[in-house]
Amino acid sequence: MPVYEISNRVDYSAQQMFDMVADVASYHEFLPLCTKSDVYDLTIDDDGVKRFKAALRIERKSLKINETFISDVVVNPIRMTVVSKSNGGPIKQLTNSWRFIENGQGDCHTKMVLDFEMSSLPLRLLMKASFDLVMGKLTSSFEKRAAQLYGKPD
Repeated sequence: MPVYEISNRVDYSAQQMFDMVADVASYHEFLPLCTKSDVYDLTIDDDGVKRFKAALRIERKSLKINETFISDVVVNPIRMTVVSKSNGGPIKQLTNSWRFIENGQGDCHTKMVLDFEMSSLPLRLLMKASFDLVMGKLTSSFEKRAAQLYGKPD
């Protein structure tokens, strides 16, 4: 299974980045190909850890892609982590985890790990061929969203 890891320092606080990534219901507003993002079955435990299901609709008419991906998401404000796990449809297994560490000067270190396996060989080959491009667009989308929400860094 391909594993993709990005570690980066960003000019936003860990809390800002955590809040933005944890707001899965807003993903349709800024993620490429994501036309709908719904959150349901939300529970919050005594430590503030949120658990919910997320449904992301991914559409690209030119490629005849029209899929909804259901994920189990755990948002942990104590650990500053957001972890989602999916399987079903074209995805055999997908785990996406984010971690945010405050650097102490208004910036933070972010780490995102994506571990996935597609169900079919053609999809695996397609993803392997375009993976770097897709991941570049994904990370760029989150960076642009942070600038929209919090302003451009100094």
